[in-house]
Amino acid sequence: MRLNYSRTGFLALAGLLVGTSPGSSFDYQSEFKKQDTQSTNSIQEKVRQALGEDLDEEDGISALFALGDEAVPSLIRFLSDPEKGRRVSAARGLAFIGNLEGMRALRSAVTAEKDKEAKLAMSCFLAGGLVGANSRSDLEFLNHLAEGARFTSADDERSFPAVCAALALGMMGRIDSLPVLRKIAGADLIGSEEVGKAIRRMEGKTSFGPPKNGQFLSDEELIKNAILDGTFFGEAEGDKTSVTQITFNRDQNKAMVSLRISLSIRAARGYNLVLAKENGAWKVVGIWFAWIA
Repeated sequence: MRLNYSRTGFLALAGLLVGTSPGSSFDYQSEFKKQDTQSTNSIQEKVRQALGEDLDEEDGISALFALGDEAVPSLIRFLSDPEKGRRVSAARGLAFIGNLEGMRALRSAVTAEKDKEAKLAMSCFLAGGLVGANSRSDLEFLNHLAEGARFTSADDERSFPAVCAALALGMMGRIDSLPVLRKIAGADLIGSEEVGKAIRRMEGKTSFGPPKNGQFLSDEELIKNAILDGTFFGEAEGDKTSVTQITFNRDQNKAMVSLRISLSIRAARGYNLVLAKENGAWKVVGIWFAWIA
């Protein structure tokens, strides 16, 4: 399958990188608690099922995230699977879970990957998982991806990984990356709108109200506030942006969030975010484009 990252051809990614629409909500935490009582299913088999072609892409990543660190050893093994779609799905799972060992394996897998399509997709997932990174090598990786954008052709395959990196840099608030972020924000690419919002926030052109008192708020409410009040997703389209689903990991210290941006009755796009709880506050540590409709 040929990848096409332009606005008009972005749906060609559906089978390898993203979905075309949000799936139905399902309580994976309850399901895995039930499965824990059944000794017949090993962790690796659960991971295999989550990576299976018969499971919806969004259902699969929710299942893996709910399973958490226990899925990491199996996902690392699937990075060497002969089927590139399974390698890419394993990379996505590791990026979302954010386990240190898993991220190290993902970095190595991206470097070693020979298939062009798989490498592009895996690079996107790795980039999105580096929002909380501060190492020089990770920052160099993100800037290298962002600066690799090519806009001479509408379907240049290198453009979308650049957007993936730009979204991460924008969420990090990297002022030193503003020149390349402006370049990407001015392009007609999926995700460039959100890069533009990040730029306006970094330049201080967006005002935010005082943070809400979280003393009596649930984690779900705190997470929604952290995204809608504390990130660029609330800028300019706050009344059109909504959190549609929250999935917690087993330790309840990380949450995967499905975000919907409604542009009109028939047009919308979605993002997946991962937040980590630090000292009682929720902070975005991962960002990925999810779907367009």
